[in-house]
Amino acid sequence: WYQRRVRESSGINAEYGDITCELPDGITEEGIEELALQCGTEEYVVEGSSIIFTIGREDQKSFFEEAKEVGLSVESVDTRWQAEDLVEVPEDQWKKVGLFMDQLEHLDGFEKIYHNAENMEAIQARSYR
Repeated sequence: WYQRRVRESSGINAEYGDITCELPDGITEEGIEELALQCGTEEYVVEGSSIIFTIGREDQKSFFEEAKEVGLSVESVDTRWQAEDLVEVPEDQWKKVGLFMDQLEHLDGFEKIYHNAENMEAIQARSYR
């Protein structure tokens, strides 16, 4: 509820679906691009015999309709949140943010922690213990 409320009220997070579909037999790279455009997206990745489309929540219904029309078989849908407005954490705040994220990751009841720090990888690469 909280994340949905934040997203609806401030627009800092967006919900995306990573939709995995089975690639049609014998499809060319050009055919894959055409398929993605038919399904309403240019964001996709091919992994083995599957194609993973990234679709915003508001476009998922039309994606599923298009996928059905072109005969795509949906294998799975994984939902994730993505920050829309990334911010750079100043270096003098890295320790505080790093310790905070470390504490959150060790709490029970969290599956995934979402943030909007543009430089989180650099922050987490340092050890603050």
